[in-house]
Amino acid sequence: MTIKRIRTCAICNNEFITSQIKAKHCQPCRPKARQKNQQNKRQTIAQKRVLKLSQSDEWLWIARECKRAGTVEILHGVDIPALLTVYRSRFKTHGYDKETNKTNYHLCHISPAVGKETVGLLHHQNLFIGSAFHNQTHGNKSYLDRGLCIPKSKLKARWKVTSTTSDRVVLDKVTEFLGQVLIDYAKENPVTKSQRFCVAKWIFQNDPNNTLPLSKLEQMSMSDLRAIKAKAAEKEAYIIDYATKRSFIVLLEECERLSEQLPAGEHQSDIAFMVPVLQVAVAWLSRQPDQQGLSSILENPYGVTWNPLQLREGMDASMLRDFIGFRTFHTLQGQPLDRRMIRNTLSKYLMVTSLSPDYSESDANSAIQRHYADEYSRFVKQVPVIKNAIITLGLPDNLMLADEIAKAEVAAYEESMFACFQPNQCTDLLDYSTTHYEVEHDYTPNPNLVTYQEPTFCPF
Repeated sequence: MTIKRIRTCAICNNEFITSQIKAKHCQPCRPKARQKNQQNKRQTIAQKRVLKLSQSDEWLWIARECKRAGTVEILHGVDIPALLTVYRSRFKTHGYDKETNKTNYHLCHISPAVGKETVGLLHHQNLFIGSAFHNQTHGNKSYLDRGLCIPKSKLKARWKVTSTTSDRVVLDKVTEFLGQVLIDYAKENPVTKSQRFCVAKWIFQNDPNNTLPLSKLEQMSMSDLRAIKAKAAEKEAYIIDYATKRSFIVLLEECERLSEQLPAGEHQSDIAFMVPVLQVAVAWLSRQPDQQGLSSILENPYGVTWNPLQLREGMDASMLRDFIGFRTFHTLQGQPLDRRMIRNTLSKYLMVTSLSPDYSESDANSAIQRHYADEYSRFVKQVPVIKNAIITLGLPDNLMLADEIAKAEVAAYEESMFACFQPNQCTDLLDYSTTHYEVEHDYTPNPNLVTYQEPTFCPF
């Protein structure tokens, strides 16, 4: 016999009959209850993740930046996923010099982290990856209405921190300052514990020669900890040797990112102008001897001859590269751009030799083309991008440009002809296609077939 129980729904407060002893919700309210339980679970998971911030390299970096600026208010209006994407991208450049223990690339502030009267925000629209040399040369300069910042006079004492404040205290303030923004982020994104803490704990527990406390070990770099662990375990140190990204590639990627992420304005427009400038520079540089790491912008597949740009006689290649590098960096920082000067300088140094690749050698050897299929496919997609960049900057002469326009008109006409051509498909055995005709190669006429013969005389 089933026992019927009367319960009061915890959501709508209406009575309902059930046989379940633990039932708390009526039938209509059960989906709402499940949804609420899932939200509570996600909230609990998010809160647990937030407690792990001090064990994450990404959030320890945020804590250091807050101490550097003297306040956690530099996170005002932050987009956490976008900010951490920029942070992680710097490590993908692999620009680390082991001999000097320094990195070749910095996360540069557009509005200075610590200016004379302002502090720059830790925001993806106020940061870009630039070379350490350019950043150190630039110093603490700033340009009016460029970047994101807060006046020092408007900073609140409640959110201030100092260089001696512990990371845990700083991150507690960050948690309070961000509030629900951080909780919502933690619901969808796990806070990854740094492997550095695991290695430090192993050394503290297993290395008999270690004299450092765990807190000191956790502050050491990963490479140093791996070396200590390898020595204690009597093994070779685990070393990964990454290739460093070319500076022009890094600058181009940052110009493309900020030209999309910055709000419309003069700064965004100037950065967008530098995109074709860098594409042209990489296209020229990729065809010079012993130049590697530029294939993401322009491949150089075997059997294809295309040197779109050539350095003019008597011009210094190193001066051109320095000019483009410094000009791009200063544009990212917010310095007003003289576009006419950029175009004239490129025309002074570079001469356009060809706007169309020569595929004749690759077409003659289909086996080679199949072997380098990936390179060919990438190259074919890159050619129009480089060609458009060259034309956009006004580098080709009038004759070459007129010839290219004529080719484009012919190609457009042919494409339009094919687009308006509507093929008729076969509908029965006695119908014939209008798009395809084929005669079998092994066809032989029937010898018994009586063929038509032309009459030798006219009967009338």
